[in-house]
Amino acid sequence: MMVSESPSMSRSMSVVDGMAVAPGGGVGPTKGRRFSAPSGAFGEESTIFVKRQPFTQVAFDEIHLKEDIEEDPSLATTLKNNLFCSKKRLWKIISTYLPIIKVLRYYNIKESIVTDIVSGITIGILHIPQALAFGLLTSVKVENGLYTSVWPVLLYVIFGTSAHVSMGTSAVICIVTASVVDRQAENFKATFEFNNATTNFTTWEDIPEFMDYKENISLCVAMLSGLILLFMGFLRLGFITAYLSESFFNAFTSGAAVHIATSQLPALLGINVKRFGGAFKIIYTYQEIFSNITSLSWQTPLVALVSIAILLFFKEFINEKFKHKLPIPIPVELLVVILATAISYGANLAEEVAVVGEIPGTIPPPVIPDLTGFQDYFVDCFVLAILIFANTIAMAKICAKKHNYEIDDSQELIAYGMCNFASSFLKCFPSAVAPPRSMIASNMGTKSTLAGVFVTILMLLVIMAMSVLFEPLPKAALAAIIVVALKGLFIQMADCRKFWRINKFDFVIWFFTIVSVVFLDIDFGLGIGVIVSLITVVFQTQFSRGFRVGRTMKESAFVEHKRYKDSIESNGVKIFRFQSNLYFANAEIFRNNLYKATVNPRKLLKFLKKQEKNQEREEKRMKKLGIEPPKKDLNALSEVSIIPITGDGRKVSKTSETGVATNGNVKKSSSQLALVTGDNPAFAMDEVNLQNNGVQKPYGGLKRPLSIASNLTSICDDDDEVDPEDGEEFVTDDKIRRMRRTHHIIIDCSTVNYMDSSGANVLGHISSEYEHVNIKLFLAGVAASVRDTMEHAGTFEKIPQHHIFLELHDAIAVARSKAVVPLQPFLEDFTYDEAAEESYVTNM
Repeated sequence: MMVSESPSMSRSMSVVDGMAVAPGGGVGPTKGRRFSAPSGAFGEESTIFVKRQPFTQVAFDEIHLKEDIEEDPSLATTLKNNLFCSKKRLWKIISTYLPIIKVLRYYNIKESIVTDIVSGITIGILHIPQALAFGLLTSVKVENGLYTSVWPVLLYVIFGTSAHVSMGTSAVICIVTASVVDRQAENFKATFEFNNATTNFTTWEDIPEFMDYKENISLCVAMLSGLILLFMGFLRLGFITAYLSESFFNAFTSGAAVHIATSQLPALLGINVKRFGGAFKIIYTYQEIFSNITSLSWQTPLVALVSIAILLFFKEFINEKFKHKLPIPIPVELLVVILATAISYGANLAEEVAVVGEIPGTIPPPVIPDLTGFQDYFVDCFVLAILIFANTIAMAKICAKKHNYEIDDSQELIAYGMCNFASSFLKCFPSAVAPPRSMIASNMGTKSTLAGVFVTILMLLVIMAMSVLFEPLPKAALAAIIVVALKGLFIQMADCRKFWRINKFDFVIWFFTIVSVVFLDIDFGLGIGVIVSLITVVFQTQFSRGFRVGRTMKESAFVEHKRYKDSIESNGVKIFRFQSNLYFANAEIFRNNLYKATVNPRKLLKFLKKQEKNQEREEKRMKKLGIEPPKKDLNALSEVSIIPITGDGRKVSKTSETGVATNGNVKKSSSQLALVTGDNPAFAMDEVNLQNNGVQKPYGGLKRPLSIASNLTSICDDDDEVDPEDGEEFVTDDKIRRMRRTHHIIIDCSTVNYMDSSGANVLGHISSEYEHVNIKLFLAGVAASVRDTMEHAGTFEKIPQHHIFLELHDAIAVARSKAVVPLQPFLEDFTYDEAAEESYVTNM
């Protein structure tokens, strides 16, 4: 085999003083432009020339394969190698599971302490309004939001590896938790018995026992989610999030934003509505809102509108316009909280608008959550754990890439698990990253996780010394903070257009997820979105492409034959490439694509059997007429002269190794007539078949007019004209000749890096089917793991190992040198053993 690229075939571009020299000699900027290089621009030393004998994979391995390949160690060997103790190993284990030890060991106080203190205080200031607002969003007590901004932050300092991740309250996680809490709260309502102490309350949220029950549910959700995250961390199951696409997360978070905004509408309008859970709750909520819209008072909407206006003005104008001059963004949320609290206290708005009310000024003692009935929401906890990890690790990786450090995915899982599991005993609901806080920490250049210590100190001061100051705070101001924070999630709904343009499957995932999240419920939508995502993976497998491969005449590059105008194919050899792994879901699709693109052996066998039957019938008819019948020759139709043409149907303009004439003229002898097709190479037909005034006599005595145009159609298109004798497809010399001219099929396996037993089984049966009609199947570029699969599946019993080649060039070189072996005089149908591809069927 020889693969070469001579100077006349090369592409090159000279560079003079940073400018590209185009083929015509002009000079232009190198950036963003490509030129076809003049021949010989790189000189002789850049010419590619490869000359060697073709190798089968077995022959190549015998020469080059290492004799001492290390096999995977057994479980016993692995345990033996890892069960030892040393100072270095002990330090590595402790510092891995407790990263704070390593941080303290190498902490540079002089360089880092000031930055960590300033960033910690800044992030703490941002925590205050979000803690108050997201406590209400989670449908629990306000103080639970404050606690969730203390203990998860401190736990992440001990177990986390990212200096910039800001654990605590998170809008999406809060609304998912609220959906579980509200759904379970219906059980409490169904069993609660009113007494004299509770009959005077106007809403369920005013009943202490009801709020204690909801608080307990949120703590149980945090505990179970944390346990699941810890389990995933120790088993290194972080890859699970890879099965959730960007379109899924986009739709899910956008749908959650709709629920978040809807849940805050009553607080913005100052009306009391019933909270709903389960499917279609958003529809019921809006029905309730519109039913009570007449009971709103003007003070609450006014507070909400003013708060929203201030938030948008500072966020979208001041902070955005002067972001390069401001050391940190103005904490407008805290300003709104302070301003609203001051106005409410001074104007005594507590009589007209709903306010936060009493907030305990102490740190509560640890409690043990009551897990009674946890089986009703355990699946929700698993889903919540996946969301916590997916959102938080994504933010952690962004910050790590920005600041050039690495994070440990498994340790991060453990950290998130501890932040939720341990904090659940301290009255915290599920916690996760808040991207806005993390981005500010990143922009401020936080040096280590110790910045979280200063966040914790500030929040503890707020709880113990200043929480009483927030009691007059209107809930409408907190609702405004939540709604304005959703702006980015609402804007990202426009990404549906991007998903439609990129991939229709992405749009399908997005559409079904957001519709089900919005109109059913968050947990229903999450499950439906995951199911649709997995289904689309299967469907995308069904649309895997397979195509014939040709070779360009100038560069000798292997390309998709139909797409390139100068692509040619070797005589009698068809190359097929399948752009997917080969396994049970697409094994049959692979076979169908292969047969459609090259030769269908079943169809060829059927045609040859029908040809044989018609020959016998013609012989009997001729014997009755006293005419000596001609001698049978099944291979007569395969003895043709092949004339390659280009992929777009034009004749090759240059003489090549296939013997094509120059200047676009096809060499033609007096006894042959060349036919050029649009898709397949042309071939010559013996002139004897064109006698009798242009009438062809197919087997069976049927007469059919034959002209150049009609034969072009029958060769190019799979003409399914019905045979009037039996109603099956009409068989002609041209159809059989077109199929019989191929003597080798080569499958390029370089794109297949995974194969299961079904894929290996299909390959073996494909080889057997081609062997039945005397077509050889070669495989090229088969990965070592795929060869192992084939060996264990017994595929090499049907595909000889000397039919597996190192590269595509090797297979082509051998295939072109092989002659066509004549068919047997009488072809037999497939036996039951050959036809039974699925052994379980015959074993039943």
